[in-house]
Amino acid sequence: MVVQMMMKFTREQLYKEIWETSARQVAIKYSLNYQKLLNQCKEISIPLPGGKYFYNRQHGLDIDNLITPLPDSKVSDIEVEKQRSRIQKKETVVEFEKDIRINTEKTLETDSNQNKTVNKVKILFDRDTLYSSLNFLEREKKDSIIKILSEFEISERKRLHKKVVAYKESIVVWHKRVKASERDYYDPRYRRNDLSQPKFIKDVSEEQLPRLYRILDTLITIFEKIGERITNDLRIQIGKDTVDFEVIESTVKVNHELTKEEARQLVEYNDEVKRRSYASKPNIRKYDYIPNGLLRIKVSNGEYIKDTKLNKLEDMIPEIVILFYQRYFEIRTQREDWEETQRKREEEKQKARMLQERIDQEKKKTREFLNMLSDYKLADEIRKFVGILKDSDKADQETIEWMSRKADWIDPTISAEDELLGKREHYKSDEEKNKFLKEEKYYW
Repeated sequence: MVVQMMMKFTREQLYKEIWETSARQVAIKYSLNYQKLLNQCKEISIPLPGGKYFYNRQHGLDIDNLITPLPDSKVSDIEVEKQRSRIQKKETVVEFEKDIRINTEKTLETDSNQNKTVNKVKILFDRDTLYSSLNFLEREKKDSIIKILSEFEISERKRLHKKVVAYKESIVVWHKRVKASERDYYDPRYRRNDLSQPKFIKDVSEEQLPRLYRILDTLITIFEKIGERITNDLRIQIGKDTVDFEVIESTVKVNHELTKEEARQLVEYNDEVKRRSYASKPNIRKYDYIPNGLLRIKVSNGEYIKDTKLNKLEDMIPEIVILFYQRYFEIRTQREDWEETQRKREEEKQKARMLQERIDQEKKKTREFLNMLSDYKLADEIRKFVGILKDSDKADQETIEWMSRKADWIDPTISAEDELLGKREHYKSDEEKNKFLKEEKYYW
């Protein structure tokens, strides 16, 4: 037997409520069939807000250009089907929409081997909202995420992912090591605790660890199905970038109750004060912070999703996935901006290096030219001097010929090779060339 009920709205009323709280919230508020609500909104042209609209509104960003006005229509009223209850002879299954934006549907299945009822959770969500919330991703990536989430089922009987199993075992080993390190040094069971504290356990109570394992298992499994990598320290690696996150349990602030040891210290302190003017008061805290079982997942920019009165983290897996990808996009953008800055910086350095190389090369070329010019002038002066000696008959013919050969050796336009000195290195400075002529080698 199927019981069917309807809820009546004016078109304008429904539009205002959806844009104020979301279609999901409206479905929750009035116990409506969420999918039927979406279909009827589409039929009578009631525009639906996208994920970016709610994101910007939540963070105080501009939303004016994201609002779609209600178009005119001949339809004034709308009737939406409420949630249905199916009543069967042997068992009752209640179909319900649970989450405020993205939610889950529980179904019952029978394990043929053990003849037990198994709870499975299938993730249902508003595809348009999710799609718009991930508008910074490529289309293929968004389609893949939607496909995986649509097909994914959460089962309490599923074996934990191997990385979660390893993490769980690391916690057991950690507690054993802590216990061993607290023993007396001379106790044979004593062992110094040199292990790194497992992730999350300082912020999550022991009572909530089973929940933590299941949440991690679900997230790790989904991200791996999407094609992402999970690091050994439980971070989500998406492409070149890694998203780190925390799982934190909220606490309640209560007045601190004195322990026996603290009470003893206070008594001793009061006695000391009576006997002398000064005594060191024991440092006893005023408050204790008691875990209350409410968890939140926080990414490295401070954004988080937490347990609420209506929904647990387990019911908000798609929202958590969105949060992770939004943080990934921020990290990727920051990395690409940094890489672009580094690229431009390196490009400027390379331009500066190339310019400097050109300048240095030009200087070298100029020096070599001036050195050659110096040799040319020197050769010209030698020839003038040889002419004077020849005219004044102050040198013999052999000396005159020797001087002339040296002039040809020095002259870069001739650059004659000397029998003993080889070729003149015209491009070198006068100091270097004179040093060559001054060098003397001794052989013993």
